[in-house]
Amino acid sequence: MLYSPGGDLVSPQRTNSKKLRGGLPMALAKDHPRFSREEYDRRFREIRRRMTEKGMDVLVLYGDSGSYNSNHANIKYVSNYQDLVSSYVVFPREGEPALYISNRLYLPYARRMSVLPLTDAVDYDPGAAVERRIRELGLEKGRIGLVGLRGILYGSLPFGPLDHWHKAFPGASFVDATDILAEVRLIKSREEMSWFRKGAAFTDLAFEALEKKGREGMTDFQLAAVIANGYMPRGGGMKLIFIGSTSMSRPHLIFPCQFPSHRRVRKGDIILTELSADYEMYPGQAHRPITVGVSPTPLYRKMFEVALEAYTRVLKALRPGATHLDVKRAASIIQEEGFTTFDATLHGWGLLIEPPRVDIDAVLIRRPQNEFVVREGMLLVFSPTW
Repeated sequence: MLYSPGGDLVSPQRTNSKKLRGGLPMALAKDHPRFSREEYDRRFREIRRRMTEKGMDVLVLYGDSGSYNSNHANIKYVSNYQDLVSSYVVFPREGEPALYISNRLYLPYARRMSVLPLTDAVDYDPGAAVERRIRELGLEKGRIGLVGLRGILYGSLPFGPLDHWHKAFPGASFVDATDILAEVRLIKSREEMSWFRKGAAFTDLAFEALEKKGREGMTDFQLAAVIANGYMPRGGGMKLIFIGSTSMSRPHLIFPCQFPSHRRVRKGDIILTELSADYEMYPGQAHRPITVGVSPTPLYRKMFEVALEAYTRVLKALRPGATHLDVKRAASIIQEEGFTTFDATLHGWGLLIEPPRVDIDAVLIRRPQNEFVVREGMLLVFSPTW
């Protein structure tokens, strides 16, 4: 094997093999899956069309490892890379995008993952790294769109790099462009859906493993290991494992714990879950309750039956052209049966939790709500949990 100046391990017999966007030989691309060149071209066109409409010359995308790495959604979407810490993409309306990762130590891996030929490290100064690229593009006085985070919460870019750019580019204008990526990611292509289906299949395997191999006396940590082992040997990634057990007769939990506890599962418990396994960061998601050693109590059975009926009604209502009002009407059986919800009734799904969000009226947590029309290609999660 030879080590090329670009950082790729290349077999002498394969140096003339066909390459994909980013220059990675197809043989190595099989080890690090990515979408087709046509898919990335489609994404870039959609982003640039919106940049043109909004008069933006360049975008600066930021992602970090928060929210189980979901905060890298925008970076992953345009580069195929996710970082352990944080990363930036300079995405011009004209010219090549450039990826800047957190640590030069990770660069060989990043260059295998990234579909962007210009992939480098920030070298402890992300502000300066992005500045250099913007100057190379001649956009020091341009209109610069800043793309932060928009998942459960809205997040902006770190102060240090922002302050650096304001001082480095006094002639530039800076605007929030986070919605551009959110709009483009909202409608999934067929290629994207195929990856999400793989993530959903891995998530199903997680529940199968928990049902078959979970045992009374295990701690949440042990149950989490059983869950992860259900899909990781098959190529699935761990997005999140929310798990918690509680007595059905004297419950102390209404939502699974975000990190495993040392509590041991007992007969008569119910295990509350929210599990997401992914395929290359494209996840499924599901909530499923599992009782331990006994049948559900009448109250828990009633809640499950109402949840199942609400799910069936909402699934029937979710057709192109339907609105948030149709969703609320379909889910209203929850409050009609005397229950309230704790989690969001319905929310968008993708590389992270996305808009829209809809709740029934009987909800314990008040969240920002969205009016929306269902469109083909949307990915939505309905979670009747209380």
